[in-house]
Order: sequence, then structure tokens, then C-alpha cells
Amino acid sequence: MPYPDCDKYPSCEQALNQSSSDPGFPNLIYVSAVGTKDKLHFVLTTINVPSLLILQTSMDGQMYFNWDGILLADNITDMANAINVSASSVLYQYSVLFTRLIEYNDTSDVANLAIADEPNSKTEWKIHDFRDFKWMNATTGQGGNSIIFSTAYHDINKTDATGNLTGSLYFEFEMHGEDGRDEDLPHLIYNTNMTQLNFVLDKYTPAFANSRFALEVAVISNSSVHDDLPDEMSIEETKSIDDEYSPGVFKIVNWYSRQNHKDAGGYIQWKPVCYLDAHRARDKGTEVQYYGLTGTQHIDDILNTSVAFAYFGDRLYTDKNVVRKASNISFGFSNDGFYVGSNYTAWTVSIGFGTPPEESISTMVIAVIAAGLGIPVIIIVIGGLYVCIKRRRSQTYEPLGNGSGSYAPVN
Repeated sequence: MPYPDCDKYPSCEQALNQSSSDPGFPNLIYVSAVGTKDKLHFVLTTINVPSLLILQTSMDGQMYFNWDGILLADNITDMANAINVSASSVLYQYSVLFTRLIEYNDTSDVANLAIADEPNSKTEWKIHDFRDFKWMNATTGQGGNSIIFSTAYHDINKTDATGNLTGSLYFEFEMHGEDGRDEDLPHLIYNTNMTQLNFVLDKYTPAFANSRFALEVAVISNSSVHDDLPDEMSIEETKSIDDEYSPGVFKIVNWYSRQNHKDAGGYIQWKPVCYLDAHRARDKGTEVQYYGLTGTQHIDDILNTSVAFAYFGDRLYTDKNVVRKASNISFGFSNDGFYVGSNYTAWTVSIGFGTPPEESISTMVIAVIAAGLGIPVIIIVIGGLYVCIKRRRSQTYEPLGNGSGSYAPVN
């Protein structure tokens, strides 16, 4: 990947000359995961809106960046196709974008966007377009395998008497070189074909006394590279009897970019729980809800300045195989104290390619179930045998007397 010459691009030069606390850094991170038969390309960026572009290519696939189009674009024509890869090598492509932060005054404490948006509702709203946010230079998280994109300034971010920011919003993307399970709740499974995202609101000053927040998420998928008909998206819930890794949580949610080819598409996976404290615990959890899939006509102006448009270009709207969907993901449930109750919300989600990881019942849980079911069965069997033996003995014939007496007729 050729890096931009910052002598040529003012936005890049300006960003590099700023201190880490100054706003406006145009972050773009490129990561590749090389397999035995294919290659995955991940582009993580905060340019205009926080977003990801994920491509599956053949082993010889190479990604190219037109920095003029990415950093200097004044209109969508300049930005179109600023990111490209040799067409013959592309096997699948999709993008995930975080377009807006939704804030609403939940005076009825229903913790439900659909109810809050009903025609007779008098809910107050404040919609924060992520294009209006400024971002600091990306930093590396603990362990060195994660990238953190933090906000540097926005109108809902307040400052103290010294001018320092008193709240933050950040996206932390973590890559893994092996399979495993996240150390933090809700302990999502990870593998080399994904990135795990932690979205965090920390000490944000809300606009309302009863503020709740939601994320608007858009997914763009070239859902049919080799077929004639596009493959639609879907959001599906899976239930489990095992909550060993996420106490009290018995569901997992998957947003599939290709409903009919789940093993050859993209996905977003999460458990319907977020946490109200940096030290995550069961009693610090609250609910995460999603609200179905809609079109993207209301945010097409945002998509036109995104990394997705930089790659798809006009195909974003003209290619019948390109599917665009959006959904809202909200945080909180009734009586949890609203956002001000903790001034903290953290949500973990996995974004990847292929079949999403599936939760399975662990050996320990199987052993506990076996013991729980086995011991009563053993008691019942032993008890049954005891009763049968006792009855058998009581029914054995025993003659009266010694059995040696002769017959004596009755006179």
C-alpha cells in the first residue's frame, strides 16, 4: 500500500503537524489477512464517517489508494473509485458505516426507539451526524493489536474551565492472529477473518435530562458477484441454553450481508447487551435493541462522502447487485437510570467475513448438566431396584410349621 506524500496533501500535512489533542486527523488504517487460498483486505477509517471496507480477493489481489481522491476531494466525482483493486481478483466486497449518533429524551422511560418515534409522541431528538465530528490521530490499544479512533471535538462534547474535553466517544477496532474468545464481557468469540469493535461513550454531556443513545449503522454489500440476482440482507437471533460466558444473556444476533450465502458473505455479530461501567459485570449490563432493516435514501448524502463511495463509486446506486441497508441499534432499558445514571456505555460487536462464530455448550456445562440429570436418575434406579428386591422377598412362599407333620383329618 503506497502511503501519501504529506508534502502534497494539505490535510495530511496539517494532521501530522498537530498535537494528539488537536482535532481533524484523517485516519485510514489498512490491514490484510492472508489465508491459504484467499486474502482479506480491511480498511478502517474516520474520514468523513467511521467506517470499514472489507474485501475478499484471490491471493494476488492488491489494493490501491488514490490519495488525491481520498484527501482532496471537493465533490463525489473526485472521490469515486479512489480506492480500487484489480477487478479479476475480487471475490466479495462489503462495507460497514456508522453514520449518525441518535440522542433522544426518553421522558416516558420506555427505552424503545420505535415507541419514541410514534406520531403522537412528543419525544425530543438530537441527531449527531458523524461528518461533524473531528478525530484525533489513531492510537494503539493494549496488546498492540487494536486501533482506537477517538473524537476530538463535537458540539455535544463539553470542556472544563481549562478548555479540556470532559467527555469522549471512541471506536476501538481489534484484529486477531488466532482464534479465541474476548477476555471482556460479553466474551465474544473471535477469529482471523474479523475485527472486533468496542464502541464507547464515556462521560459525554447529554443534551437532555433523560437522554438515551443509539447508533445508526449502514451496510453496503455487492451481494451477487457471480449470480444474476442480488442476495438480500437479514438480521437473525439465535437462542442458547448456555450463558456461561455472558451471564444472563441467552441470545446472539447476526446481521448477514448475504442471507442466502451466509458462508460467503459478511456479518455483524453482537449479543444484546452493553455495559454501563468500564469494569464490566453482569449487574452493570443493560439492553441492546435493533429495529429491522430499512433503505438508505435518508443518508445517501453521507454515503456519498464515505469510504464505501470511494470504492464502489457510481456502482453504489447503479449496480443492481449492490444492496444498501441501514438499521438503528439502541442502548438501555426501562428503569436503568438513563445515560446520566452511569455516564458510560460500551458495546462490543464483531464484523467479519464468512460464517459467524457459533456458541457451543462447553465441556464444563455439559458435565454440570450430566451431573444434574445423572444423579437423580441413579437415585431413581437404585430406589427402584431396592423396592423390587424387597417386594420379591416378601412374596416368597414359606410353609407353616416345619412342614414334616402328617395329615390329620378333622373329627
